[in-house]
Amino acid sequence: MHILALILATLISTPPREWRDSIRDVYVDGTLVRNAQTLTTSSPRMIAVVCGEEVLLLDPEKQSVTRAPKFELAFKADRTSATSAAEVSGPVDGSVVQSGSTYIVNSGGKSIVVAPHQSKAGSMTIDELWATAPVWRAIADHYEPEGAIVDRLKAIDRPVRLEVVLATWCGDSRQHVPRLLKSVARAANPNITVELIGIDADFLKPAEVIAGRNITNVPTVIVSSADAGVELGRFVETPANATLEDDICDIVAGTQKVHPGRLERGALLASGTYELRDTRRRREGTETFEIYARPAGGVIAHSVIVKRDGTSIETWASPTSVEVTHRVGGTVSAHRTTTRTRFRRDGDGWTALSRGATGIIEQTVSAPAAYVAPATITYAWTRDAQTAYVVPERGVGAVSALQVRMAKGDVPKWVKFGDGSERRLLK
Repeated sequence: MHILALILATLISTPPREWRDSIRDVYVDGTLVRNAQTLTTSSPRMIAVVCGEEVLLLDPEKQSVTRAPKFELAFKADRTSATSAAEVSGPVDGSVVQSGSTYIVNSGGKSIVVAPHQSKAGSMTIDELWATAPVWRAIADHYEPEGAIVDRLKAIDRPVRLEVVLATWCGDSRQHVPRLLKSVARAANPNITVELIGIDADFLKPAEVIAGRNITNVPTVIVSSADAGVELGRFVETPANATLEDDICDIVAGTQKVHPGRLERGALLASGTYELRDTRRRREGTETFEIYARPAGGVIAHSVIVKRDGTSIETWASPTSVEVTHRVGGTVSAHRTTTRTRFRRDGDGWTALSRGATGIIEQTVSAPAAYVAPATITYAWTRDAQTAYVVPERGVGAVSALQVRMAKGDVPKWVKFGDGSERRLLK
């Protein structure tokens, strides 16, 4: 009977609570405490503020603060996550009020403000990076790069410079940059020099880097010949290989891979090529496309339009999100300008964020769920719509009446637009 009771207790026990590192700035009585770590959890949403040997658990819904010893949270070695009991025991000690993304806490006779993190803008040393984001140092300390990638870095036989443009508020930067720095340090190759450049929380400073180096996303690693100062290629946001280090070695070797895209996708359902003709029926360019099954249902479309002048427009489109990357100036990243815009369905409208050659533009607009994008296949998705949110080749979108005729089928053989231009399926 005792064993049965233990089994039943195990079955009905509440699973542990999962916490994730979420960098914020913590001020205690007006002083910024850099070594304080913040983590978040859901159901209900709570914030843990770890400072010294104590943790404050902020419950904005109840407006309460629970004080507990730090050991109530079991941290992963690199401090990027932790687990705790579903209900952490400890005395209620204070109150919390949420104001936007800021939390104002009174606890233990102290005034504590937990505010959105302000990334350092401009050049920084590795020590400044570790001081700004201590968890990044823990990530680097506990990362063991594979011997093969260290050997590849050691084998670089010409001077190269890595300009690492990052933001300490950025999850992708946190994922890749500390590991890159550990691998470079382990390789100890004097041919490799690293420069760290931070981007502020508004993605506005340093302007000479963002605009001058055409930075659309972070992290960006610009790989240049240290002798000639010529850009060899760049890594943007996520790797085409398993690691950022592999991408850098490929760039130096002149074998950089095409990025497969960020969206998770299933089986390839269809692919082909459209020919684009302008209003005078002159050949304007071509569009290659693929359509994939989407694990959550529906499909994902990928399209690359290449025009006569070399301009390219790459689109990734799913039922609720679109990413359009507009490139002008050829295939070499140092000689081209790039604008990347991401669109997301949000309630009854769309939000858009565009960065690049056109500056930084944000948009929130009420609009129908139906949309069309530069990818021809998206017009088939809105075949019966009279109006749609129109995603342009560059910049943010607008609601517009659709003046389009097209052939039948999920992959129409032709699409004709109101201005007389058209696209025809070649294969």
